[in-house]
Amino acid sequence: MTYAAHHLITLALARAAAAAMAHAHWSARAPRTAVLIWQAVALSAVASLIGAALAVGLAPYRLGIVPALARFGADLTRGELPAGLSAGHLVAVAMGLGLTAWVLVAFALTCRALARLRVRQRTLLRLVARTDPGAYEALVVEHPAVAAYCVPGRQPAIVVSTGALGLLRPDELAAVLAHERAHARERHDLVLLPFAVLERAFPWSRAVGVMRRRVATLVEMRADDRAARTHGHATLSAALRRFRASERLPSPAGTLGAGAEDIDARLDRLAAPVRTPLALRALLLAIALTVVSTPLSLFLLPM
Repeated sequence: MTYAAHHLITLALARAAAAAMAHAHWSARAPRTAVLIWQAVALSAVASLIGAALAVGLAPYRLGIVPALARFGADLTRGELPAGLSAGHLVAVAMGLGLTAWVLVAFALTCRALARLRVRQRTLLRLVARTDPGAYEALVVEHPAVAAYCVPGRQPAIVVSTGALGLLRPDELAAVLAHERAHARERHDLVLLPFAVLERAFPWSRAVGVMRRRVATLVEMRADDRAARTHGHATLSAALRRFRASERLPSPAGTLGAGAEDIDARLDRLAAPVRTPLALRALLLAIALTVVSTPLSLFLLPM
């Protein structure tokens, strides 16, 4: 039971870290670091939840969870479970394995759904999109509302509406498209995937929804940094202000595009760009690594 208690303590710490990160002002200054910490917190929470159940169920083996599972599987195959393994232990093992299977199924279903959405998007784009010399190699769709988004994948597509082409100056359009290309180059779809999986696995969890929304905003800020590095903060800010003041077309499901609620926060940080010191970012990453390695190490250590 000692290691189960450790897992529960780690789970409580992960929840506390998530609450702190949800209100951390520094995260906007170092979005990539903040995303890594969010990923560590999410992994730690899931590992601790599964680990607590398995630690309770496999306690009679007095081994780490992984070797104890191997021993349990061998005993189950032979039909010779140890005398100390009660019905309560078996229920706890079933809960841990069931939760693991549930998360893996959610992962498979989320990947399949996203793949289908992106195939559908690419099929539609082949039918309705066109190229335009003034669109910087992006695909153009006919629509009066403003839209710019990325269809991610191995062969990403950057899409812009005719409404955006008519609204933005050439330098502003270039900045917006650089933002979308940053999503594609850094595979921000894969950054968001774990949180989409958790949201499917635990749709009732408010904490998971907060995580996904925070990470989605941080991903937009990271793409802003890449675009502003080439095209300037002022140019990108001007484009975002035009987007905010115009009728916007929601980004299709399965694509990467900022929501209207993100723009004010993005404009604030572009107006006063401040970098978090490297030493602080290194310290935060070290803490995140410690947080995520603790429950994982408990899977191997003897109970």
